[in-house]
Amino acid sequence: MTMVEPSSGRLLKHCKKCQSVIPAGAIVCPVCQSGISDKPERSLVDVARFARDWIGFPAAVIAAITALFVPAKNNVLALLHWDRPQLSLDYLGVDGLNVGLDDTALAQQGNEVFISIPVVHYALTNSGPTAATVQPKMTCFAIEGSEPIAGNFYFIDTATTKRISDNFKLSAGESVFINLAMRDSGTVGQGYAPTKALNTCELSYVDKYGFQTLVIDLDDGRAGRADKKKSIDPIALGGRTDRRIGLRQQYCPDMAQGLELGGDPVDCLSDTQLFAIEPVYLWDNALQRVLRQTDEFRRMTAAERTPALILTSCDQNNCAPDEMLRALHKFTPKLTVWLCPAESPNHKSDERIVLTRDCTQHDFPAP
Repeated sequence: MTMVEPSSGRLLKHCKKCQSVIPAGAIVCPVCQSGISDKPERSLVDVARFARDWIGFPAAVIAAITALFVPAKNNVLALLHWDRPQLSLDYLGVDGLNVGLDDTALAQQGNEVFISIPVVHYALTNSGPTAATVQPKMTCFAIEGSEPIAGNFYFIDTATTKRISDNFKLSAGESVFINLAMRDSGTVGQGYAPTKALNTCELSYVDKYGFQTLVIDLDDGRAGRADKKKSIDPIALGGRTDRRIGLRQQYCPDMAQGLELGGDPVDCLSDTQLFAIEPVYLWDNALQRVLRQTDEFRRMTAAERTPALILTSCDQNNCAPDEMLRALHKFTPKLTVWLCPAESPNHKSDERIVLTRDCTQHDFPAP
């Protein structure tokens, strides 16, 4: 606000800083030396108001359009039943799960691995707009040899080797790794249910419309996508294999095998002896096991069996019985040791070992 000096007629004003009367044209106060400007200063409120009007408005328009468009889009998809989940199963590879090795701490692992389980790895993806609840099992149907075989598979947790039994939800746009192992397999005549088409696998799931089935072609299960690996026939991999079964059938085919006594199964049992089968270099492990099992058998049945060892892989280059013979020379109780050749890699009925013909017998305590 300007004033007029009566004596000189000069225009005067007050300094905004110190309120001193100074010439109206001064831009610096001669008293407090502060700058003087008659232009209004833009406050923070003015800046916020500008941002609201010129920046917030387009964003509000976009948000409004989105809020209207997305429900409309979803309504159209639902009306046409195009809002279903879109599942795909991509083959990744095959692995083997060795029981007692892969699922066991290093300090607790044994000297041999007998049981192995083929595991097929897949990636399961839901590329649709809605979720699906997946049943953790799969059925396959393919030609094996000369006849069609149906195989049932379940999802497993490779860390614990346990079956995953709970259904799980696969959200829209979500992918998970799954691991499949065979439960059982057989022909249709044996009561095994096939899939609708040969050389396919079926995975069941439910969505908002009910029960659904994902069909995977075993020859090219990727729906024509050339960038994905082709699938394989998981039935051909087989299921759980126990190498001890083949050893028992080869070395003691006419005896009782695999008897459960509460611990490790007994390899072979005759009317006079109880046998443990191990490679010759693990003779001490076999001795501990057979002594424990004969004691368990006596407590459970009140019957006596003489402990016996069948030690395999005993050939000219890999059989050093001297150390064992010296250790067992005066061993009691009574013990029989059979030193036998290596097991056949491909077991056949005509390749069975006859202990009295193919192996060397040692009885302890030695005379």
